[in-house]
Amino acid sequence: MSLLPIAGALLLSVSHAEEPEEEEETPDYLSRHRTPFGVLAKRTVGTASRPVAFNWRRTNVHLAATGDHLFELNNFNSLRAGGMARVPGQNMLTEIGLGWVWAWDTPSSELLAYTPYRQPGRPSRVELDLGVAIPFAEGLVTTYPRWFPAVELVFNVYAGFRYLFYPRSFGGMKAREVMGALFAPMLTQTELDNLEDRRLDAMAVDTGRYGLMVGFGDDIYFAQGFFISPRVMLSLPLLAPATGTELLLWGDLSLVVGVAL
Repeated sequence: MSLLPIAGALLLSVSHAEEPEEEEETPDYLSRHRTPFGVLAKRTVGTASRPVAFNWRRTNVHLAATGDHLFELNNFNSLRAGGMARVPGQNMLTEIGLGWVWAWDTPSSELLAYTPYRQPGRPSRVELDLGVAIPFAEGLVTTYPRWFPAVELVFNVYAGFRYLFYPRSFGGMKAREVMGALFAPMLTQTELDNLEDRRLDAMAVDTGRYGLMVGFGDDIYFAQGFFISPRVMLSLPLLAPATGTELLLWGDLSLVVGVAL
């Protein structure tokens, strides 16, 4: 009996036994979602939100009380009190304010009244302000002492138009004259005559009816919507040739306290 067939069968069985069994391939469901890193690096993979203590841009209107100390660079004192409404936008706030200004003597102006010299000044009056506040920087800040809550601090640059109205200055004027005077940049001679008994003794009434203001300040917002806004304003004498004012560069230090609704 030949052993060759038996040996061949044994070798065949051993070779089949040594062959590894083929593994079943698992479907790759994520392959179609893969993107090379170079492509991802050129894309925006996410956005970061800005931390805020109070989002003033999402409010409808701000109502506030105002107080001002006017530095008109003369010997008279001037204080103003009034109210303000502000309408927020995405990139700025629009403001409208109305206030009453009290003007009174100082010891220096009382002594000046004994001399023939007079200083330009403005009697007690109503002032209307129209302006904008443009935020240049803002962020969430912590305060001292530590138990005081964090606040939203916004640094603003302000620009505005100021209109002056003197009560009883239109006495004896016709309706057409009043309408013309309301929009005139300079007080008329009739108005100056009517203000003669309202001016302070050492005062020469300034003829300017309106002017331009610029300045800077902060809005400090609390989480409940209350805010404080200290600011410094400076008059710009750009309209002096039209208004005839002699009060050129002067300052206005003000404090605004209100609530954002």
